[in-house]
Formats: sequence, C-alpha cells, structure tokens
Amino acid sequence: MNGEIISYTVIRTPPVGFEGAPYCVAIIDTGEKRVTARVAGYEDGQSVQIGDTVVALEEPDELGATFKFPM
Repeated sequence: MNGEIISYTVIRTPPVGFEGAPYCVAIIDTGEKRVTARVAGYEDGQSVQIGDTVVALEEPDELGATFKFPM
C-alpha cells in the first residue's frame, strides 16, 4: 500500500526509548485513512516534501517504522 505525506517532522533529539535519530515521523494519507508513522530510510539532510510517496512495510522494522521512502 502506498501513501502520501501530508505533514511531517524530523526528530533530532528523541525521547528515551525512541532511538535512531535523526528520523522522520509523518502523517500519511493512505487513501482509506490517515495514519501517523515513523518512516524508514530517512538520512540526515534528505529532502522530504509534502506530497512525497511512501510505501507501507509488511511488518514494522527494528525501530518501529511502518512505512519507508521508496528507493
């Protein structure tokens, strides 16, 4: 399932228990609903834009991401 980023933030100083900073958290429109999710594959300085496409992961990754940036 693909989704579209409608809002996002990059976490640089995470709270305790949320490792792996910097990382992207986004509100994603899947067409059926809007979800808030960590997006795998963010690299520091990467351009992220409202309207970018993301792809759902079959299972959350080791850091809890449920979507990823396409390659």
